Amino acid sequence: MWNYQRFCVFWRRGGNWAAFFLLWFFASAIISALEHSEQNKELNLEEESKRDVDWITGFFKAKVEHFKNNTKVANQLERIINLMDESPDMPRLWRETGFEVVWNKPQIIKTYVEFVKEEFLRIKEDLDKDDISGRELADTTIKLLAEDDTASVFRKSGEDHMKKVVEDRKEKEKKCLEKRNEGQPCEERWSFGHSLHFTSTVFTTTGYGGATPITAGGKLATIFLIIIQIPFFLHCLATTAAHINRMLDNILGISSKHDDLEDLTTETANSRQRQLVMLKGLLVLASVLLIHMVVAAVYHFCTTGWSFSDVLYFEFVRTASVGFGDIIPEDEYTLAGAILKNLLINIPAQIVTFAMFVRVLPLIS
Repeated sequence: MWNYQRFCVFWRRGGNWAAFFLLWFFASAIISALEHSEQNKELNLEEESKRDVDWITGFFKAKVEHFKNNTKVANQLERIINLMDESPDMPRLWRETGFEVVWNKPQIIKTYVEFVKEEFLRIKEDLDKDDISGRELADTTIKLLAEDDTASVFRKSGEDHMKKVVEDRKEKEKKCLEKRNEGQPCEERWSFGHSLHFTSTVFTTTGYGGATPITAGGKLATIFLIIIQIPFFLHCLATTAAHINRMLDNILGISSKHDDLEDLTTETANSRQRQLVMLKGLLVLASVLLIHMVVAAVYHFCTTGWSFSDVLYFEFVRTASVGFGDIIPEDEYTLAGAILKNLLINIPAQIVTFAMFVRVLPLIS
C-alpha cells in the first residue's frame, strides 16, 4: 500500500527524474506543435525579409558620413534610409523583389567591380611607403580588376550561382509539396528533435540561441517552461548531488550520522577530518568531471570536424552552462542526438558540477 513516506522514498530514488523526463518530452511536443503552425511559416519569411532590409539600411547608414560634404547625395541617401527604416510593410514587399537576381545583372556587376577597384586604390594610398609588398599586391589587384575579363568572370560565376539557387529552390518546393501531400510540415526546423534540443537548453540554462520560438504560443509556452522546468531540474540535481555526496562521505570515512557536526570553520579534530574528506571527495568529483569532458571532447572532435581548440572551448562553455551558441554540434538537433547527448553528456555533467558546488559550499561559506 502506497503512503506519503513510500512515495517520498520512490521520488528521491529516481521518481523525480522519471517525472522530469516525461515533462521534458511533453513540453517539447507542445512547442514543436506550436512552432509548426502556419503563423510560424509566415513569421519566418517576414523575419528573413526584415534581416535583409536591416542589412541594406545599415549599409546605407554607414555611407552617411562618407557623403556628408555632398548635400544632394546626402539628402537622397537620407530619404532612402527613412523609407527603408520607417515603413513597416517594407519587409513584406522586399520579399518579392528577387534581390539575388538583381545582383547578377551586367550593369550591377560592372559597378561592383569598379567599386572594389576604387577601394583598393584607397587602400594603396593609405599604406605606408615602406610597405612594399602590400603596395605591390594592391597594384596587381587594381590591374586585374581593370581588365574586362574580370567582370565577365564575376558575371559568369553569378549566373552559375543563380542557376544553382533556382534548382535548389525548385527541389525544396518539390520536397515541400511531397511532405504536404503526406500530411507533414515543410519546415524541419522545429521537428521533435529540434524541440527536445531547445527545451534542454532551457532547463540546463545553457540557452545557445540557435533556435528560438517565433509564434506567440511558442513564446508563452517557453515562459511557462522556464517557470516550471528550471526549478524542477534544480530539485533533481539537488537530490542526486546529495545522494552522491553522502555516498562519497561513507566511502571516504565519514558516516551520515555526522551530517550535523559543528561548523567546519571550528578548529577541532572532527571538523579537520571532515574538511579533509570533503576535499578528497571534491578531488574525486573533479576527476570524474575531467574524464567526462575528455570523453565528450574526443567524441565531438571525431564527429564535428572542429579544431581541438574549438572542441575544448565548446566543452568548457557547455559544462559551465554559458552557451554562447556560436558553435553547436549538428547532431544535437536530431531526435537521437538530443536524447542521448542529454542523457549521456549534458545532464551528467550538470549533476557532477552541482555535486561539486554543494560539496565545496560549506568550506567557503
